[in-house]
Amino acid sequence: MNPDLHRLHPYPFEKLRALKDGIVPPAHKSPVALSIGEPKHAAPDFVLTEMTAQLRGLESYPLTKGTLALREAVARWLTQRFRIAANLLDPERHILPVNGTREALFAFAQVVVNRSPDHNKGAVVVMPNPFYQIYEGATILAGAEPWFLNTQENTGFVPDFDAVPAEIWQRCQLVYLCSPDNPTGAVISETALRQLIALADEHDFIIASDECYSEIYFDEAVPPVGLLEVAAKMGRDDFKRCVVFHCRSAPTCPVCAPDLLPVMLR
Repeated sequence: MNPDLHRLHPYPFEKLRALKDGIVPPAHKSPVALSIGEPKHAAPDFVLTEMTAQLRGLESYPLTKGTLALREAVARWLTQRFRIAANLLDPERHILPVNGTREALFAFAQVVVNRSPDHNKGAVVVMPNPFYQIYEGATILAGAEPWFLNTQENTGFVPDFDAVPAEIWQRCQLVYLCSPDNPTGAVISETALRQLIALADEHDFIIASDECYSEIYFDEAVPPVGLLEVAAKMGRDDFKRCVVFHCRSAPTCPVCAPDLLPVMLR
């Protein structure tokens, strides 16, 4: 058994369910569930038709890394969306489809954090607060200590990396980001991402950027900047220390298609 299981906190939706117990909404209003995200609309017919046509593919186990056609499509989309030079993203090395970003965010910490007593000396994972609870749970079960970087109004609800003590950076092995952020919607700037990449080089940690909501924004002319985009602008063609989690299904897919995790190998 993992010795850190007892350190986990109750899941927020369980707390929310207890808080709502006994509350009855007005009869003339319909409650809007803002808990677990799931489709609320019928799937388009063309999607169902195509899924039905591909059912024969279920007769054999798929590769863990998915089909080459899928990974190539992901690479093309990332290249176009984040204005990355062609051929920098290798579908064979840089792209890994997963069943959900939650599972991938959790598993990644288990791989990255070195919990060896001779190595971690109190390993720390830095994360924004408020945060997606999986960041905390993944950190705890990886044997590290969560360090919460409060995102407040005076910083535009984005992390202020200057507020992190030098001692924390020295112990940091992983930083979780979420941009656009849930629940604030704030977007981390290119300047801040450049600063964080420089800090990662200086203190030897990995950046895990949760960009699940990258395609939800107000101005079509100004899409949110991404970690890969900034890394490429800095001439980091190997995307060293940068791992990005994308959910291409979040804004549009009515059938919960698999999330896509582009993994930039160090």
